[in-house]
Amino acid sequence: MTRSLLIRPGEGMKRARERLTLLLACFMACRRAGYRAVAATRRQRGFTLLELTIAMTFVGLLASGIVISISTCLNVWTRSVESADLNQEARAVMEMVSRDLRGCYLGLVQTTGYFTGSPAKPGGVQFDTIEFTTQTSDLSRFALLPDEMRSQKQESRPPISDYVAVHYGWRTGQGVDGLYRTTWVSPGAMGEQRGGAESSELVSTALTSLRFRYFDGAEWDDSFDSSTRSNNPPIAVSVSLTLRDARGQEREFQTVVPIT
Repeated sequence: MTRSLLIRPGEGMKRARERLTLLLACFMACRRAGYRAVAATRRQRGFTLLELTIAMTFVGLLASGIVISISTCLNVWTRSVESADLNQEARAVMEMVSRDLRGCYLGLVQTTGYFTGSPAKPGGVQFDTIEFTTQTSDLSRFALLPDEMRSQKQESRPPISDYVAVHYGWRTGQGVDGLYRTTWVSPGAMGEQRGGAESSELVSTALTSLRFRYFDGAEWDDSFDSSTRSNNPPIAVSVSLTLRDARGQEREFQTVVPIT
């Protein structure tokens, strides 16, 4: 017969304590068993929808930050390359024009050399034109001679002067539009007018404007003609050019070339 766990009247204190201890042990065992069941249920259940939403939001924000950082770095690098290319082209144009201007020499008489500069026409392209004789052309004078003269022996050819005429101007409708540098044997060298043996090279297609100003010792002018100034060249020439990059942004460059 099963004994009752209840405390009966008349029992001793020792037996009561034993039964109370047994009750507490049973209660704690049941409690531990319940905790283990709840923990096992949670492990088998997985993630809740709220947990998945928070995790996906965090991953999305992290990925967006990485993409924005990479895009910013690429844009900075692209603009740096474009700026370097634009500076390099501007420097090349400036060096070419400056080299020819520094070697400008008109000679002792007007028929030997000349220097003319004209501003751009209103309503047309924003490019001034300049034409003068120089001694620093990098093109061979011999290459500018007609074919029949180049085939002659040196003693039978006419003397070749150090002067070469140089013309800077914008061309449109003749192949590639752009700034061209044209050189030919100067009239003082061959007794020929322009239209004889000449050579043209494309300088730049990124230019949007080209400006020349001339200093005669007293003031700056937008035009110049050595025939009205005792066949003297200007003391200095200001060269201003504007280039446009691939993004359509324009930058202006300027230099002053002294003529000695």
